[in-house]
Amino acid sequence: MAETANIGEIAAKLSKDIFKHFLWETHPKTDDNFECTNEKHVGEGGKPKATHPGDVVFLYRDPYLGKTVYLHTDLKSYAEDSITSTRLRGAFKSLCMTIDCARGSDSWRAKYSIDESEAHEVRGLLFVHNHDNGYDKPFYEAIDKVDLQALPVAPGTQLHYLGPMDIQRLYSVANDIIRLKGEGELPQTYTFYYPDLVISRRQGDVWSQPATVETLTSPYIIIKHVATDEQSAGYVIYYNAPASSPEEFEYFLDSLSRFQMLESGERILLRVTHPDAPNDLKSIFRTAQKKYVKAWGFDPAREEILGKIQIERITSVTSTYNPGDMGWRE
Repeated sequence: MAETANIGEIAAKLSKDIFKHFLWETHPKTDDNFECTNEKHVGEGGKPKATHPGDVVFLYRDPYLGKTVYLHTDLKSYAEDSITSTRLRGAFKSLCMTIDCARGSDSWRAKYSIDESEAHEVRGLLFVHNHDNGYDKPFYEAIDKVDLQALPVAPGTQLHYLGPMDIQRLYSVANDIIRLKGEGELPQTYTFYYPDLVISRRQGDVWSQPATVETLTSPYIIIKHVATDEQSAGYVIYYNAPASSPEEFEYFLDSLSRFQMLESGERILLRVTHPDAPNDLKSIFRTAQKKYVKAWGFDPAREEILGKIQIERITSVTSTYNPGDMGWRE
């Protein structure tokens, strides 16, 4: 039983170590239940639920929505052979009921210090970590077997999930941010970049914007930063796609142009995160640069801008949190 508790602490420790670098806040109230107010919510054996669990609540201000997003998070730390569609279905079902109650619960708002006049959303996040680092199957295949359509998702409810590979990637990105700070490539203060879109417009101050949960699972995560003693102001972009073809990078370069980042004259550092990115990554990117310049009529100014983009792959880092270490208390 004690070892199980220690394993559970791994997910809590890991999630905080990751998300703080993406500028999420963590509510100090953790590992607490709140009252269930829906008599239709039943648990194992068909018994009505008295309470719903709460591992941790993360929060951030969404720059497009202009409101605070509260992510009521279910932290799971499973061994390799425990990550099954059956277990995931149970976790999703529990989270569905939890968020259904939390969205309209006075008890939940009081527990997590929510001002009713504040513009906010309550969502669910399932965080599935593999603590023995042996899970190498596609997590989404297990998700596909869950039949999400059959889950008791209340209208207007949003649920997000991060699997072992997502967590591995985000942990590596968080460690890369630490390294870039240490080398003077990135200042201590930075922001995640959100361009104005056709339908959505960014709201609030451009600085100190967090990475939304949607951003964390998008093809690229863009950090904007001021100048440091070693580097001029610019962007650090974590590229999460396979990076396997020039056409893929051509689309990426066109996105940077649409975001008006190529015209800024600021440094762009591209950091490839995909573990299976090809060995000739830089050659593929160079081919994309040449093809993109050709599409622009060999514009020398644009060629110079593209030629200054630096591309590197990040070092993949595996978390080494140990259940035995978690048992130590100071």
